[in-house]
Amino acid sequence: MQKLEENKKYDLKEITKLIANLVKKEIITSQEAENINPMAILKFTQSSIWEEMKEAKEIQKEKPFYITLPAKEVYDEEVEENILIQGMIDLYYINQKEELILVDYKTDFVKNEKELIEKYQKQLELYQKALEEALKRKVDHIYLYSTFFGKALEVLK
Repeated sequence: MQKLEENKKYDLKEITKLIANLVKKEIITSQEAENINPMAILKFTQSSIWEEMKEAKEIQKEKPFYITLPAKEVYDEEVEENILIQGMIDLYYINQKEELILVDYKTDFVKNEKELIEKYQKQLELYQKALEEALKRKVDHIYLYSTFFGKALEVLK
């Protein structure tokens, strides 16, 4: 998803070509390429998030973050130590309305959307906190984009 170009119109042929180029450039292995569902990527390029990204004022993909938090916030235990958390935010962008949108891609096979959201709630809260600290502003919307369901699931509005 990170290698998609927002100003480009994609069809299945273009996505297949993109995947082949990633293998050729050794960005992904041929085995990884075999596990990519081009239809799932095509569906993303037809989503409302994709459409909004085309007009976005700023787009950031695969951004590492580091945040120090009290351990009790992460582990739900009464521990007084702080821990350093590092991670990678898949995507965030600022749309035309100046809203900060956080998106995390998920490929999980789950029974329902609620299960997926619950599974990643804590992770998304960490991403939100890290992004808000880094940019000194609030996150307006958080989405999980599920390739399994083929749509964005809003976690925070």
